[in-house]
Amino acid sequence: MRLRIVVLTLLLTGCASASPTLSPSLAPSVEATPSASPSIAPIPTQRPTPAPIPVDEAVFGRRFTVLIAGADTSANRRAGGLDEWNTDALLVVSVSPDKSRIAVLSLPRDTVDVPMPDGSTYRGKVNGIAQRFGMETLRGAMSKLIGSPIDRYIRVDMDDFAWMVDVVGGIDIEVMTRIADPKVHLFLDPGPAHFDGATALAFSRTRADSDYGRASRQQQVVLALVAKWLDPGAGALVGSIRLLGSLQTDIGLGELTTLLAIGRASASAEVTAIVFKPPRFSRFVGIEPNSTRGWVMIPNLTEIRAYAKSVLSD
Repeated sequence: MRLRIVVLTLLLTGCASASPTLSPSLAPSVEATPSASPSIAPIPTQRPTPAPIPVDEAVFGRRFTVLIAGADTSANRRAGGLDEWNTDALLVVSVSPDKSRIAVLSLPRDTVDVPMPDGSTYRGKVNGIAQRFGMETLRGAMSKLIGSPIDRYIRVDMDDFAWMVDVVGGIDIEVMTRIADPKVHLFLDPGPAHFDGATALAFSRTRADSDYGRASRQQQVVLALVAKWLDPGAGALVGSIRLLGSLQTDIGLGELTTLLAIGRASASAEVTAIVFKPPRFSRFVGIEPNSTRGWVMIPNLTEIRAYAKSVLSD
């Protein structure tokens, strides 16, 4: 479901004073001076205070898993006529029932032969499923691939991702290796760094250290960003997420209270993060002979599902 901005129209009703009715006079006709109508102060319209949405204890008490997809589209690209887009960032984030563990699983964008929810196999690259079939189908495919249910999905584009970083004052990241990528105007040395939205986006997009390195950096950025949004000091900003033009999710507004509670309860959780990369998680990587699919990774589903089970089992 795409979240939309809801415009509330407040109808204020005033009290109209009726014109007084004058009784005919029995005395000789005398031109009377009309009395001024009394001024009636309008009664302020009372707006009921909305009842707080309670935490759903059943959801809070179990494992909760979300698919996060980053689309490689932006206002500039769309204005330039580029309508095609891919979900080049694919992360599954799962919080354990006791909130002590968080697992982050990333799938490389060049993964092919992906099992689909209807039992078929998608021969193309996984990053094209969402545009072709929708986010619900991508969530189902990712669930099939890891062998574990995924409760909700979130998709944002590059512009909105940068906005989410800027609106919380940026994020702090530990840069692990030197990065020099003139294509995205990014030059970083190892060590702690503070990123604004544009820098965080470039850090998440660059492939200067391979696609697999990019997936690991995307995990860093997402975890740092989630921590900032879940900070109690950012509570007033949560509602503004609805302003994101590209946001596509099946999370209902009524679920936000519970999801915030889950996030804040897991603020000190131990994080296990992995990229499903070769050689362990693939059966083949490279350009296939006599194929037009380009550079691909054929996943080792047995190994992927075994690992996912080890970190997602309760």
